Amino acid sequence: MSIVRIRSLAPLLMVLGVSGLAPTRANAQDLPSGPISLAQGRVTLGLDASVSLSTEKDDPADPAHSGWFNYTDYEHSTMRMARIGMTASVRITDGISFLTEVRSENGDKPQPYAMFVRVKPMKSRPFDIQAGRIPPVFGAFSRRRYTDGNPLIGYPLAYQYLTSLRSDAIPVDTDELLRMRARGWRPNYKLGAQTVGTGMPLITAFRWDTGVQARVGPERLMASVAVTNGTLSDPRTKDTNDGKQIAGRFQWQPAVGLTIGGSAAHGNYLADAVLASVSLTGPVRSMQRAFGADGEYSRDHWLVRGEALWNQWEVPTLQPALNASSFFVEGTYKIRPGFFVAARIDTLRFENVATSTLTRTWDAPITRFETGVGFYILRNLLAKSTYQYNTRDGGLVRQRHLVAVQLHFWL
Repeated sequence: MSIVRIRSLAPLLMVLGVSGLAPTRANAQDLPSGPISLAQGRVTLGLDASVSLSTEKDDPADPAHSGWFNYTDYEHSTMRMARIGMTASVRITDGISFLTEVRSENGDKPQPYAMFVRVKPMKSRPFDIQAGRIPPVFGAFSRRRYTDGNPLIGYPLAYQYLTSLRSDAIPVDTDELLRMRARGWRPNYKLGAQTVGTGMPLITAFRWDTGVQARVGPERLMASVAVTNGTLSDPRTKDTNDGKQIAGRFQWQPAVGLTIGGSAAHGNYLADAVLASVSLTGPVRSMQRAFGADGEYSRDHWLVRGEALWNQWEVPTLQPALNASSFFVEGTYKIRPGFFVAARIDTLRFENVATSTLTRTWDAPITRFETGVGFYILRNLLAKSTYQYNTRDGGLVRQRHLVAVQLHFWL
């Protein structure tokens, strides 16, 4: 596992923390409270910075305290991460805008997270087209604003937890697949890439895909469709196979405070280099399919959200396809202005596969519970503290208790 390098961002975050906790309200309000606007409002610049620390360790020599449950496809733990992002929006004309975001995690080289052109051909109609590294269409959690969209520090399992499957390597048979059970942080197989790499989540919340997206309708009843190079679990800047993913979503708000949504996606996830290493007599099967349903309801001090997902990966060397499903529900309650409590219960399940000697789930089912509190020091300076419990049926570490804190500032 990579060692977390937070020192490069520590000075900035210390300044934010000290400013936010200053004894007088006047001094605290010296921090900017919104995006920077230039060129008569045609250029808008923003900042998003956070640091999270926890009782988790990034130490392979101490596996009982390492980040097995919160590891991401960028090889960082969501509970021990320093992240800084810079955003820019340039309004070229009334109907054309350019938007971008560059991020760095744990002192790594800055990478483009979003970079797309938005075209609104009809000013009076709720319709736009986006092209480039575009916002996700599928699901509800991936569409939330990072600034205040996650009331906790951890992420839902479907959007973060690494399964044992990869897009650049596949198992020879079911026996080899089961040997990698609960090893999503470092699965390796005989076919395809021989280097050690991370597995794939059902949907990654840490990378956006490249393609074209169209949206139509107001927030009350909106539909989106996108064609992209990668898939939900493996977004790509450059295509690694001959296929594209098609994803769609609808959103309906039948009443004030209530939102209902549905999503679907279908695309080739395996790289051509992997398929070239497999001798097949029948048609090549390398599709990822997913369906999702989500809901949100807010009233008074309460906000409740839930999401259910079903996902399938076709693996050319295995029959049948590998299925997984996930469900989470979370609630947030505002105790008083600027102070809230939150909790999330989350589960990820895998279907059984059979070998000549046994039948078991192809990856280890996992359940997560997380709860915590948040306090807005300023409108755009948020402090959180959470407790997280993970348990799964397999792997080197089967249970994990974590306590984490986070300081988050944005413009």
